Amino acid sequence: MEILFTILNLIKYLIYVLIIFAILIFIFLKINPAFGSSPDKNTKEIIVNSENFFEGKFRNIKTTYTNYRTSEKKATLKEWFSPPKEKNPLSPLPTKKFKGQDLTEGKFVWFGHSTLLMRTEGLVVMTDPVFNRASPLPSFSSKSKRNFFNGKPFAFENPILIDNLPKVDIVIISHDHYDHLDSKAIKDLSNRVDHFFVPLGVGAHLERWGVNKNIITELDWYDSKNYKNIKFTFAPSLHFSGRGVTNGNSTLWGSWIIKSNKLNAYFSGDGGYSETFKKLGDQYGPFDIAFIENGAYNVDWSNVHMYPDEAVQANIDLKSKVLFPIHWSKFDLSIHPWDEPIIRITKEAEKKNVNIATPMIGEIFDLINLPKTPWWESVRNPVKY
Repeated sequence: MEILFTILNLIKYLIYVLIIFAILIFIFLKINPAFGSSPDKNTKEIIVNSENFFEGKFRNIKTTYTNYRTSEKKATLKEWFSPPKEKNPLSPLPTKKFKGQDLTEGKFVWFGHSTLLMRTEGLVVMTDPVFNRASPLPSFSSKSKRNFFNGKPFAFENPILIDNLPKVDIVIISHDHYDHLDSKAIKDLSNRVDHFFVPLGVGAHLERWGVNKNIITELDWYDSKNYKNIKFTFAPSLHFSGRGVTNGNSTLWGSWIIKSNKLNAYFSGDGGYSETFKKLGDQYGPFDIAFIENGAYNVDWSNVHMYPDEAVQANIDLKSKVLFPIHWSKFDLSIHPWDEPIIRITKEAEKKNVNIATPMIGEIFDLINLPKTPWWESVRNPVKY
């Protein structure tokens, strides 16, 4: 009888601990601004009336393409929790020292992952500004081999700082995942950007972080808005959204078309391959350049993240003159080595005769003189470019 009484007491205390733990998690989710906020009443009405919103969630478009890759290796627990030492860069990545005044008309610059600047029609457009960690959780030891769980970016020889940026006129955001929407960066940019274009539901996050509601425009798929001489169109992608435990797919995700008199560019955000790229190419192409996701793939995510060969095919479908691989070289987000995406995509692009740009992080370039130096090779085989 005493043993039973002891067991019951242990169960009771365990329940108390679990309740306290749940309360602490709830408080953390509520008070930590990184988790963002929920849309106001007016925005919720717009969301509910969206054709892409069904039974309380945004849904992906229907596709006939089968994304599952039987030829690719499935991740093991060891690969997730104890990767080989050489999986990530062992030294700071070679980068160019960025000078904002050098970003003149028709120029582009990449800051790693999905963050870019471009100047067209005299205006500077920025995509998915992430300059800090890609996680809301407390950081783990910097000595850890695994960056996946703390969202820590790779070290750069020349760090990119928001204070070194030129004036940014427009920011476009593809979705609200942490590696694409950095709350600290938004706070730092809140008084330095003229306008933000975001997917439906994402505006509430920005407002919590200090952005004036009047300079935020939220769009549904295939909505377009003009800002001075640039037209921004929000388009579908196969992905998902959410920053908290319970708000998955409560905000929209997608890609962007940036069109001016001098430039027609496509920015993919995140997403799996589908026939949508062909549709977008037929309707909005040809494109001068397409910034296409290429990284953080694995078999289990093949419907929401493209493999390198799919990214090349997407560029062909879009009728883009130049392929620019993004979504790599900054964070450890999957099981593959950090440089595998660029190695695979350059080989595939050569095989398919696709013109590909491979600038270093911080390197300013234009469409006339495309950078093609395989700078990533110097990280494994030290060579100065």
